[in-house]
Amino acid sequence: MKFNHLIEKHDLRTKCIEDKEHYFVPTSQVEATLDHVSVRFRCKKCGMLSTTFMTREDYKTHQNLIEKFGSA
Repeated sequence: MKFNHLIEKHDLRTKCIEDKEHYFVPTSQVEATLDHVSVRFRCKKCGMLSTTFMTREDYKTHQNLIEKFGSA
């Protein structure tokens, strides 16, 4: 499952291999502070990393899918 809708726009503007679109999936790295959660994503095609910061409410909305598709 592609998670590009959660990735920062500046990371989506970069080109993946062969000038194609990145295919970001969550890694198992999730960190939380008082009000925000950071989630690390990796492109399945080229390995590029991207970290997204979201509010706790936004994270709770996507939590089940992030945990389900996150790699170990």
